[in-house]
Amino acid sequence: MQTYYKAHNQIKTAPYPGVLDLIGELRRRGCALAVVSNKPDSSVKPLVRFYFGDAIPVAIGQRPDVRRKPAPDAVEEALRQLGRDRDQAVYVGDSEVDLYTARNAGMDCISVTWGFRDRDVLDRAGATRYANTPAEVLNWL
Repeated sequence: MQTYYKAHNQIKTAPYPGVLDLIGELRRRGCALAVVSNKPDSSVKPLVRFYFGDAIPVAIGQRPDVRRKPAPDAVEEALRQLGRDRDQAVYVGDSEVDLYTARNAGMDCISVTWGFRDRDVLDRAGATRYANTPAEVLNWL
């Protein structure tokens, strides 16, 4: 599966509508951005580079030396590479695993409702900050 996914990971993969505009606005505001994923690192890096170019300079996927989310390892590595402290950061995610990852990293979390999980799953996980569209993420910053 890993070999196939690495070669075909762009099939049915694209940024959600409005995400590119959000990234552009975050960059205009001086935010440093990263992607942290449980997908293989060998796929995450090229996907992020292809869809976001230099706008997201740090991408960390699953690899042997970094525990999978919800462990905070990948987030801590992303913060290190960005030169930021956790109190200067917010985690934006679409699942309960993302919410737990943010908690384990000691960070605030904005849960988005347009992604992997429905709002009821996020509610049960204890989410308190929601964005129903990419533009609404900006309301929490």
